[in-house]
Amino acid sequence: MIRRILLALVCVLAGASAGQDAEPKTIDVRRAPPSFRMGMRVLTLRSVRKAAPVLVIADGPAAYIRAIGQWKEDVIFPVLIDDGSTRAAGDIAKFRRAFKPERVVRISAEVPLPAGRQARIERIERALAGIWDVQGESGLMPELISEWQFRVQVPAGAAVADPMDPAWPAALALAAGHAEPIIWINRKDIPEGVDSVLGVQKTQALIAMIEAGLDESGLAWTGLDDAVDSVALCLNIPVKIRLADGKNKNEFFALTDAIGKHKAMESPRGTRLTRWAWAGQIFGDEARSAYAAMCSLFLQRQKAWIFDGYKPGRPWDAFDGTAAASQLARGKLEATVSDAPRQGIDTWRARTTLPLDADVVFVNSKGMPGWFDLNPGRGSAWEAPILDRPVAAHMVHSWSATRPGQRDTVAGAWLAHGAYAYIGSVHEPFLQAFVPTPTLALRLVGGLPWAAACRPDASAPVWKIAVIGDPLLTIGGPRERVEAFEIEGVSSVADEVALAAKAEEFAKTVRLLWMLGRDGEAVRLASALALERPEAFDADVAEAIAMPAFRRHDVDLLAQAVLKMGRDRALATDAGDALWHAAESNLRSGRVDAVLARALEVSMRRETIVHDTLRLAGAIEQGLGVAARNSLLARVEKTVNDPAKKQKLRQARH
Repeated sequence: MIRRILLALVCVLAGASAGQDAEPKTIDVRRAPPSFRMGMRVLTLRSVRKAAPVLVIADGPAAYIRAIGQWKEDVIFPVLIDDGSTRAAGDIAKFRRAFKPERVVRISAEVPLPAGRQARIERIERALAGIWDVQGESGLMPELISEWQFRVQVPAGAAVADPMDPAWPAALALAAGHAEPIIWINRKDIPEGVDSVLGVQKTQALIAMIEAGLDESGLAWTGLDDAVDSVALCLNIPVKIRLADGKNKNEFFALTDAIGKHKAMESPRGTRLTRWAWAGQIFGDEARSAYAAMCSLFLQRQKAWIFDGYKPGRPWDAFDGTAAASQLARGKLEATVSDAPRQGIDTWRARTTLPLDADVVFVNSKGMPGWFDLNPGRGSAWEAPILDRPVAAHMVHSWSATRPGQRDTVAGAWLAHGAYAYIGSVHEPFLQAFVPTPTLALRLVGGLPWAAACRPDASAPVWKIAVIGDPLLTIGGPRERVEAFEIEGVSSVADEVALAAKAEEFAKTVRLLWMLGRDGEAVRLASALALERPEAFDADVAEAIAMPAFRRHDVDLLAQAVLKMGRDRALATDAGDALWHAAESNLRSGRVDAVLARALEVSMRRETIVHDTLRLAGAIEQGLGVAARNSLLARVEKTVNDPAKKQKLRQARH
């Protein structure tokens, strides 16, 4: 692994082309860029901490703390939170497919999570300190930092969290996984919600809290290559900030590009600023934030999916997807590439009819928050692929991350489908703001962490590219696994299946089978219920079976599930999106029966209602006739208020 990283580094430093080879004969790591040395620190620590081949499912945040408290200095294991939601079940299923544990177990809490701020901090820090056998009554973080520097290494970064913000589980995981401190802040005066905006004063207040916490830690942080070179914001706060420059008072920039730069707020806009750290942001509830951190710490990146929607010629050639695939090959990452001449929306739709089989994604496109242009054709955010397993995604595309908490935006859709890391723009950044895709690919396989690989190497102004996910996410070899590891207080999730089935708790049974990757059994059970006991095939069973049906490409069962769930429930989960992906060949060929047609109608997205209706109308005409087509158009027209949209639907009738 180290040889491969050094080889890639030589290529980065020498500017080697995709077709050139280089041998790392005289490389001096001490002269490598700070971003590379930061990655080496992360990978070195990972190489000495093994993974137990078990996935632990915590039934809540308190159980999550209990589980991580059983990590050891040299052995760790993934812990996810099951909050009972369909999204959590889907995330667990995706993670299980990627991690491939030998056992999946559940753990419950012995005592509930404290309600008070300081009590929570003490509970979390005590679990963290126990990993390294650090004892004490209170104030454990300084002792931990000393222990890390003595026994492990100087921390490569710091996690920033508020114990009352639901993203704190990510901070605990990253602190335990990277051996880095948690900087606790009180973010009560910082607006909540990733889709809102931070102004100058509140951004400055946030920066001041972070820098004060770092000063208190005693770690060197003011320059690169000292100690703290990364900051993980584990907070549900805006991804974008508003910085007026006297010309445009509504100019938006990425929070994660302001964090880590000296004098980011008090300098005039456009000033080239010196960086002291690279930042990333993790947000969401307890279950999703834990998922994002665990994916970064435990999953091996082996396959890439590249979709280059740019036409040939300047300046687009610098982002060439085929060249990016050649660079990934240096790190032994297999890549599926869509490039000229098959790089349009029809190719996109054809290649997303099944779950996306990839770990890292690179997309080049143009557009706005809710849509992306390819060559040729336009796709909506709703057409983001359904994921087979967790992905880290990079999108060269204006505006994609301006509202990442909303499913009808490009970044929001990828994140809703299970992406745990994402790089994208919060505003119009101009093409040169992005590191070219082939260069980014080479940097990643060369060992540069996620947040550093996408940034310019030299000093630069605060700009608009947001980094979502663990800033220290690196692409390297898998953690070595131990043969056996005992965890206290756990029970087998497989045993829960038998108990649920015996009690005829069908929704629970299907959900557990899905989480365990037993999609075939789940589909057989749900299909039998739909046929033999239709009263038992209720909305809860339907919601649990939707994604296993999609993975098995059982379009009929998926359509039945969507109809049973109803519009709101289908669109609130991935079921509606999945049906449109799965039915792509049916739509093209006109093989649409009455059940599928009705399910697709139920799954139409308001933002793309005309587009969806016209696509479905054409397929219905082929399969069911003109009268059925006109009936659909008339029904949908009644639900639309916009006069222009009404007119388009009316004109489409024959």
